[in-house]
Amino acid sequence: MTDQRLRELFDDLAESLPEGPSRAGELWRRGTRGRARRRWAVAAVVATVTALLVVEIVVSPEPVERGIAVYPSLTPTPTAAPTPAMDTAPPPSGEAGLPELATDLPERWAGLPVVTAVPGPVLALAEFGDGRIYQLKSGGRIPLDVKLDDPVDSAGNGGTPLNPNSLSPDGTMAAFPQKDEVVVVDLVIGQARRYPVPGFNEVVLWRGDQLLVEQEKANHLLDLATGKVRRQPYKGFTGVAGYRDLRIASPDEGGRTVIQEGGSEVMLDVRGITSDGSMPVGVLGNHGWQRGNLVARSAFAHHEQGGSADVVVVADADTGHVVRTLFLPWGDSPAKRCGKGGCPVRGWISQDTVIVESGHRLLCWNIKTGALSRVADLPEEVTAYSLRGW
Repeated sequence: MTDQRLRELFDDLAESLPEGPSRAGELWRRGTRGRARRRWAVAAVVATVTALLVVEIVVSPEPVERGIAVYPSLTPTPTAAPTPAMDTAPPPSGEAGLPELATDLPERWAGLPVVTAVPGPVLALAEFGDGRIYQLKSGGRIPLDVKLDDPVDSAGNGGTPLNPNSLSPDGTMAAFPQKDEVVVVDLVIGQARRYPVPGFNEVVLWRGDQLLVEQEKANHLLDLATGKVRRQPYKGFTGVAGYRDLRIASPDEGGRTVIQEGGSEVMLDVRGITSDGSMPVGVLGNHGWQRGNLVARSAFAHHEQGGSADVVVVADADTGHVVRTLFLPWGDSPAKRCGKGGCPVRGWISQDTVIVESGHRLLCWNIKTGALSRVADLPEEVTAYSLRGW
């Protein structure tokens, strides 16, 4: 190839490059320093110029005109979690105007007759003013024939053996914590079995064929088939009702709140939602309830939301992101609407509907539509109850 032909080649290549200093000229000068190195210089120049052309095409601010497809970066751009929707319930005086939601659960428990037997599934357990525990069915209430003592804690404070999660999800079994034991009743055949569990047992949470037994100073997992009891690596009243072994805890003793499962945890960010930006932990009778990948829990609402109120939070158990909230104002009364820890969650009717206790009334809150409805009125003589799973 002649020197003239090489010059023509580099002139053509230079015209295709953007304005500004060109490495092609420099390389050409290097290539003409000696005929012995000309062939090597030509090869290097051609390769370098080709690479420069490719680079210029990729970073060109006008890719459409050049007919080159530009692909987005493979690195995802972080996005903030969407602001959860907030629904507002009427004050207690306005609850009676809510629409009724028809369920199998008796609407009014005060008028349920006491019977010895009635067909149908057990829908709830309830302790009435006479101190007895009854199985509630659509046709009446049946006394539970089992001897139980009121559980006490290490300080001697007493409680009721009927917990919000005493009734198994399918309504066929009932579990009651007692000092140094847990009593489990088969409601189908009416047979009770006592499992030794050392300590001041106060709360039971169903885990399929197992029971999580909570104490202030220790937690145990009871296998109902074998009777084997295994002490857990945590303690206190932080368990979540449901099939997954979830806990809502505060590792910083009153600071941030996390959802724990096994050895992993995610932050439950309720800043600006609850009163102190965290969830109350260790409140007996007021724990979280799991359904699928969601968990529902109640607390006192942040005061800037509009005066004194309670709030129910539904969050994704896997990420900790809040999905939706229900704001329950206290109304004109200076007293709390629901008592210690806020209006407690009492279960789920479906994947989309949470049961919330508001005073002596059960409300249903649809987390898809935000609709709120009445389910049942509880007489004052009902001191404790447990609903079956739905």
